[in-house]
Amino acid sequence: MSSVQASRPEDIMPGQPIQFKSRLGDRHRCGFTLVELLVVVSILALLIAILLPTFRGARRVSKRVACGAQLRSIGHGMRMYLNDSNDYLPVVADFPSISLEEDDPPKPGIATVLRPFIRKDDKKVDDLEKELKDEGEEVFKCPADIPGKFQREGEKAGKSYFQTENSSYKFHTTLSFFLLTPGVPPDPDARVKLQDIVRSERAKQVFGSKPAEEEIWLLADYWTFHGKAGQTGSTNYLYVDGHVGDLER
Repeated sequence: MSSVQASRPEDIMPGQPIQFKSRLGDRHRCGFTLVELLVVVSILALLIAILLPTFRGARRVSKRVACGAQLRSIGHGMRMYLNDSNDYLPVVADFPSISLEEDDPPKPGIATVLRPFIRKDDKKVDDLEKELKDEGEEVFKCPADIPGKFQREGEKAGKSYFQTENSSYKFHTTLSFFLLTPGVPPDPDARVKLQDIVRSERAKQVFGSKPAEEEIWLLADYWTFHGKAGQTGSTNYLYVDGHVGDLER
């Protein structure tokens, strides 16, 4: 039986009828039913399901943009290196972490070669390799190159490419193939000039009337950091002319 409460005597005006208020009714009007709560929870769950992929996509795009900006910075360093080396491209290892018997002495990684041309200060570095791994805002580290994100085997399992190669970006070590002579085996250690590659007959055959500087890439992500393999925008490439984009050929 519902409890009722009469108006207090001092609140009753002369001639005014006595009003009764139900405490149970007040509680009912101020609260929510179970059905109403379930509806609210369902709407919130639906909104989260709709917006979560959008937030993830925006975060992936922001990492790709930051990665591209770092590649452009590396491109400026590459240009300074080429000016210093009389346009000769560096001879570096595809994977510095892998020691090959024919490499004596071992080839350095692209980060080791270019880092002195990208430094923004004149601080002396005693151990460049250690600095490359320890420095938090390293320009050679892609934000999407996350330890454990990609399946790797052996000692590299659970590690990022930056952790094992000192760089999230690989150098295009087969550029000298543009200068191959029929019947002559390629020399992976040969030093070649970038402009010789750009102006080569092979480049003209491959790219036709298109400027080779816009078609030949110099560095790229080690892996598809920004999407699934084959997906547009999954890998960033730095081209000879300095722009960063997807693989155009």
